Amino acid sequence: MIRWVTRISLLMLFTSAGYADAQSAIVTEVLIVGTNDSKDKLPGSGIYIDAEQLEKHGYSDLNAIASQVPGVYVREEDGYGLRPNIGIRGATSDRSQKITLMEDGVLIAPAPYSAPAAYYITNPSRLHALEVLKGPSVIRSGPHTVGGAVNLLTRAVPAENRVEIDVMGGSDGYYKVEGAAAYVQGNVGLLLEGLSYGSDGFKELDDGGNTGFVRNDVNLKIQWTLNTLAPQTIVMKLGLADEDADETYLGLSDEDFETTSSRRYRASQLDRFQSEHQQLHVSYLLAIEDDLELSAKLYVNEFYRSWNKFSGFIDGPQAQDVLSNPSAYTSAYNTLIGQKDSLIGDFTDLTIDVTDNSREYRSQGLQIDLLQHKSFFGLTHAIRVGLRFHEDEVRRRHQLKGYLMRAGNLIYDEIPRTYKTDNFAHSAATALYVSDEIEWADWTFNLGVRHEDIRGRVDNFLTDGIAGNDQSITAPGIGLHRQLTERMSIFGGVYVGFSPSGPGKSGADAEESVNQEYGIRFIDGDKSAEMIAFRSDYDNLLGRCRASDSDCSIGEEFSGGQVEVEGIEVFGRGSWMVTDPLSLTMQLSYTYSDSAFKDTFFSQFSQWGLVRAGDELPYIPKHVGRLDVGVLTGQWAFDFAVKYQHQMREIPGSGAIQSALSVDALTVVDVSVTRFVSDNLELKLSARNVSDTAKIVSHRPYGARPNAPRSLLGQVKYRFF
Repeated sequence: MIRWVTRISLLMLFTSAGYADAQSAIVTEVLIVGTNDSKDKLPGSGIYIDAEQLEKHGYSDLNAIASQVPGVYVREEDGYGLRPNIGIRGATSDRSQKITLMEDGVLIAPAPYSAPAAYYITNPSRLHALEVLKGPSVIRSGPHTVGGAVNLLTRAVPAENRVEIDVMGGSDGYYKVEGAAAYVQGNVGLLLEGLSYGSDGFKELDDGGNTGFVRNDVNLKIQWTLNTLAPQTIVMKLGLADEDADETYLGLSDEDFETTSSRRYRASQLDRFQSEHQQLHVSYLLAIEDDLELSAKLYVNEFYRSWNKFSGFIDGPQAQDVLSNPSAYTSAYNTLIGQKDSLIGDFTDLTIDVTDNSREYRSQGLQIDLLQHKSFFGLTHAIRVGLRFHEDEVRRRHQLKGYLMRAGNLIYDEIPRTYKTDNFAHSAATALYVSDEIEWADWTFNLGVRHEDIRGRVDNFLTDGIAGNDQSITAPGIGLHRQLTERMSIFGGVYVGFSPSGPGKSGADAEESVNQEYGIRFIDGDKSAEMIAFRSDYDNLLGRCRASDSDCSIGEEFSGGQVEVEGIEVFGRGSWMVTDPLSLTMQLSYTYSDSAFKDTFFSQFSQWGLVRAGDELPYIPKHVGRLDVGVLTGQWAFDFAVKYQHQMREIPGSGAIQSALSVDALTVVDVSVTRFVSDNLELKLSARNVSDTAKIVSHRPYGARPNAPRSLLGQVKYRFF
């Protein structure tokens, strides 16, 4: 790490020869799409959601924000989006582990290679914009390119002094207090942001108890623009965040869900998630010449979490079996709800397993990107070269404790037990990409290749075993764009997608796919639309065991063989001036998806089981869409959003979905009304899930869980200029 800092410092000093003709530079955070203007000729698909769109409803749930993007699937979990599950074009949505997640162009998942499940994500209230990139250009991001990349963009240091306060409150004790203060003096600027939000929770624990959460977040950005001959900018970002949530994996039986969807059983009374996150990001931008730009990023992320939660019965039946058929497991079910004391006998042991899944993560790295614009042989080239050195690790200590249900309370049985999991996983990766975007007449070609060299190791302290896994892949891609008319264009591309397997080799190869897309795009001023057909052919679909999966070891991987996913995406947005001062904006996104396993097999992976050729994949909805309508008139703004997600399978199958293990179709309507009192003051009233629809959003890992109910929120935002 010290060597990396030294190299950046030497480069900065080397280029600081002179102060004449000083210019200011702006750190671009290596955006994967940029703005809507810059993506007009993108030889692939990318969506940019700007600050204005984010502010319309003021979501603090990344699932709700991501639902605006076609090709994206969302799997709800806790109703607040504390741990989002996002998938893209068939890549599993399970804890967003098969997509590349970035904050300001830097990998942000706790351990993207060693343990990519995103138990930490940037608090959505801090976002200034969001980018989603799909298609051949995604090979510039990595390491997970089978679906796409999501770049979470935070607020940049402004050019002038500014103070802003944002306060929100509403149903179920929800609150959000957010503040930002910027101070700019000469060529140095500081931005300090603070955020705290939480809720009492909408679920009701039998006989009372906490079901809410609190999150806190403090971030400091310092930007220094050097007065040198070659414009240089350095940005240092420091961040601290924590969470304390009384969250659980335990859901309900379908019968109890129909009666009271917000209920929580007594067996989850000790469930609690606690975490701390620290980050240091240093960005450096050097404009060497008008057509040559160098960007370097040094980053360190540390994340600790303790999730003490219900994990079933130590020696009794599977919790999922109990909740699927309570009448067949009467004693176990009554123990879960606290109406019967735990039984311990020759044939039944209803001691409740409460395991503290304690983990410590660390990721660090250095990435360097070079952009050169050149013209030769009558062609215009934008050549990009990127190099990243990355290391990450996770230390798992999962401590099992036994509890007895006694008169509705969980009592520790005082029996010492060993760790369920006690290991250390580490990965070191070197990644290189080269791409050339070539413009010739009405054509734009994008040629690129990504190479990943990964070395992994897992030390299992329970077995004193050591497992290693070295991987290497070279993945090419090609995209093209043709401008047919001033407003109409077509584009398409094909590339090799890749998602590395875990650091401890367990018999499953890395996930690889050949991805194709073909689309047509229309742009006319502030109106745009596109339709894209996509197809992903997986050579080896990979399933990864999590702590909540049964009959497998954490991190163990399973091969699903060959799989096909295909579909159509539709996206359009536009604005119209109806009358002065009445204006109308609309945005529509829609995705149709079809998927199929190509082989028949039986898997020990609990999410697959018996698979027949032609079966559809779990958690991929046939239809998902969203319509946003906004009306602005004078000092008032009215924003309306309707989101729809089709029923989803939770186990492979074909034909009509008849299995009880399925996710209900869900339609949610959100409405916001904003009053612009002055240039400084905004008042907003929002209603989420207006119809108070309650549906099952998941049966995994243990029983049916609901989406968030209707909530009313009031917001006050004041800006000091």
